[in-house]
Amino acid sequence: MEKHLLERLSALSEEERQLLEGGELIRSTYTQGSSFVVNGEKLLPPSQMITVRPHTRFVDFPLHSHDYVEILYMISGETVHEMPGQQPLVLHAGELLMMNGQAAHAIRRCSRKDVGVNFIVRPAFFDEALTAIGSSHALGRFLIDALKRGESSVPFLHFQVSDVPAVQSLLESMLSAILDGAGQRILKTSMTLLFLHLMAHTHQLSMPDRGASAMVVAVLDEIQHRYASISFQNLADSWHVSAAYLSQTVRRATGLSCTQHLQQRRIAQARRLLRDTDLSVAEICAAVGYANTGHFYHLFHESCGMSPKEYRLVNSGR
Repeated sequence: MEKHLLERLSALSEEERQLLEGGELIRSTYTQGSSFVVNGEKLLPPSQMITVRPHTRFVDFPLHSHDYVEILYMISGETVHEMPGQQPLVLHAGELLMMNGQAAHAIRRCSRKDVGVNFIVRPAFFDEALTAIGSSHALGRFLIDALKRGESSVPFLHFQVSDVPAVQSLLESMLSAILDGAGQRILKTSMTLLFLHLMAHTHQLSMPDRGASAMVVAVLDEIQHRYASISFQNLADSWHVSAAYLSQTVRRATGLSCTQHLQQRRIAQARRLLRDTDLSVAEICAAVGYANTGHFYHLFHESCGMSPKEYRLVNSGR
């Protein structure tokens, strides 16, 4: 990749500077609702159907979906993606990950050298590409799912094409064109060419395990929204499995147990309450679902490296 383009895409954003100074991800930058669905309207100018945005580093990006198609291209380093019902997916430099709107994933924290860019694309942008490549294969089905905006039969595609010069050159050209404000006609043609090249390399394509568990999705959603009062036993009973099997399934899919996911969610909420409210530590402990204050102190210190009171002193802007 040309040096000036790499420097431009790897430069620290203001958001990343704040994260490096101890800030947290500001969800309102990405979404308008309580569920974490990243809104294209937040990231795409009204007159555009495609743009690029460097992936935000220095923070664990929580489980989310999109109301657009996302194509993540790794320029250097790697990203690790956690998807419900799937083994963690490592995206290496030169590889592409295409995510349909209904697909959910979390992305582990990236370092400065892990530079990836998101092509953010309105589904209608792909109409010409679909006409050119047809629909009798995985890539075509992916585009059909994107256009119909229903439940996706092909939620993501992973192209391991770092060793394909034609694809790499085309991606670099597309990045330059988008950043320089190229017209829609040029970009649509470039996208169609990209898909035609990828069609010739389907042997370097991996797809989701269709055994992906709806149960895992349900557990993660329950943790997200009912972290203070969740009962894994009741949840397991509703799926007619044991609590142990439930946790094992979640661990296989995400790398973390149910309890670990719950602790992460509760501590994250506790941090928010410490920063943004005057509630006492005991009140916050109860609000996030812990009955034992000592246990809460232990978990908080283990996660944040300081006590709740110290965290409040350092981070409260009030």
